Amino acid sequence: MSAVNFTEVVFQTPRRVCHSIWDGLPGAITQTRAMRRFGKFIYRRFTRNTVRIQSHYTQFMRNPPLLDVLARLLSAYQIGSTVKLASIGCSTGAELYSALYVLRRARPDLSILATGVDISSEVVKAAERGIYCPGQSAAINGLYLEGRPEVFREDINALGEVLEVQHGGTLRVQDWLRKDTNWLTADATEVGLAATLGPHNIVLANNVMGPMDDPFAEVCLRNVMNLVEPGGYLVVDGIDLDLKTRVLATSDFKPVLLRQEDVWTADGSKDGWPWVRWGREPLDWTEPCWELRYSIIFQRARV
Repeated sequence: MSAVNFTEVVFQTPRRVCHSIWDGLPGAITQTRAMRRFGKFIYRRFTRNTVRIQSHYTQFMRNPPLLDVLARLLSAYQIGSTVKLASIGCSTGAELYSALYVLRRARPDLSILATGVDISSEVVKAAERGIYCPGQSAAINGLYLEGRPEVFREDINALGEVLEVQHGGTLRVQDWLRKDTNWLTADATEVGLAATLGPHNIVLANNVMGPMDDPFAEVCLRNVMNLVEPGGYLVVDGIDLDLKTRVLATSDFKPVLLRQEDVWTADGSKDGWPWVRWGREPLDWTEPCWELRYSIIFQRARV
């Protein structure tokens, strides 16, 4: 069958049928180079421009290998240094609190000042409260869909050093993680973000740009890049890979390849590629600019 005829068949076949066939194929087949290329075709032609749904979903300890790498990178900072950490699109705060837990444990000698920023004032208030109910999202009355809960009951024991159980069964972020943390309502696509926040050593911008239309996503990406001081780190995930690669390829940011595969594959919520927009594209070492495409952590060049 020619490539043209095959494309016509795919267009004419109901999406759910193609999806079911794909899911039924053995991993040995879907992981071949030919099927990865076909998966990229499916994503770009059928999935990339499907309805984009923004939600306030966030989760504690969503990507432990990523946080481990950030902790290792702190070794470059001298004892007693101040490190400024920002979370853009912080939602209800679970990611920022998780980062503070790992980084402060790794370097208790550092003064880590944190800022959480989100477009929804209600979820910013929830993040500042730092109180969560197992099995229920804290993003009530936010601008977008609530999304899944930040923590489930089966996670409580593992998060004992992050969350303390309150009377009634709610969970409250430990005080040593709440200190030196500010919360701000702001739009990351607006001009003036860098002037408002100032430079930071580490900027997290995960899973906020993916649902945006490309022009807004690019503006947002460039805005958060401007927040990173020379020598600092940008953490960006959940964004269209073609857009991310194109923008970063002409920038002064270089990928951090430490534990790259572990970091790339750790987030279990990103299953479903190539049929869902937020699905994680499998690593493909033959892809041009693979270092940029499949990295989440980037360091800005020093002046």
